Amino acid sequence: MNNESLTHLRHTLAHVLAAAVRDLYPHALPTIGPAVDTGFYYDFDFGTEVKPSDRDLQKVEQKMREILKSWELIEGEVVDEVHARAQFVGNPYKNELIDEIAERSESLTLYHSRGARPFTDLCRGGHIEYPNKEIPSTCFALDRIAGAYWRGSEQNTMLTRIYGLAFADKEALAAYKTQREEAEKRDHRKLGRELGLFFFSELVGPGLPLWTPKGTIIRELLNDYVWQLRKERGFMKVTIPHITKKELYETSGFVQLFFGDVRYGHLHKPTLF
Repeated sequence: MNNESLTHLRHTLAHVLAAAVRDLYPHALPTIGPAVDTGFYYDFDFGTEVKPSDRDLQKVEQKMREILKSWELIEGEVVDEVHARAQFVGNPYKNELIDEIAERSESLTLYHSRGARPFTDLCRGGHIEYPNKEIPSTCFALDRIAGAYWRGSEQNTMLTRIYGLAFADKEALAAYKTQREEAEKRDHRKLGRELGLFFFSELVGPGLPLWTPKGTIIRELLNDYVWQLRKERGFMKVTIPHITKKELYETSGFVQLFFGDVRYGHLHKPTLF
């Protein structure tokens, strides 16, 4: 399976996921669901009603397999704005997307999954045409649930994102899972804590290690080795201040990146750590 076909497979499974969630949680509002490097995801707004947790993933995955068996064909339909809105009454997320597509004067396309369990979604396309014949039911697995802001903005509603893994076949999926498990065993963050090299504190922030004496010895040895390699290649050390005038950080963009535009009083908390 080439890269394009694999992307289409993953995108199709995102639609299957949306259909399964709607079947199990009729109050859920589907938003967007793209293919990603290792599979797919779909974001949903469950409002204040029942939403799935990680322990429900097996149930949703089983529903996906039931639906996949019934999808004989996926076909697109170019529609006008009125038709598109009629399909998503009560879904502000889909209507926002329709607004943007219409403003760009681009075609609005609905993709219909034909079969015993029909499903329609707003989509630009790129699917497996005959899902129940071309997508193995063992090539995917739901992975985890996370929170995600609509359109990536913390000013918007927090949605529920369901991630899935998908590969060309069962063997490729199993190989990826094994590789990930092995990588997790060797994760430097895990090993560093277990070996007593460093630790983290909420007072400092995530991703900012506090080195123990033992860890500092290793860090310094590595640093000395790196500088020896640099010296052999003609590099020389210089030392600069850790702090300087605010104007330098404004010129570099650091202040705007972390704190907003201070010239206009637009301050906010740093969000990258």
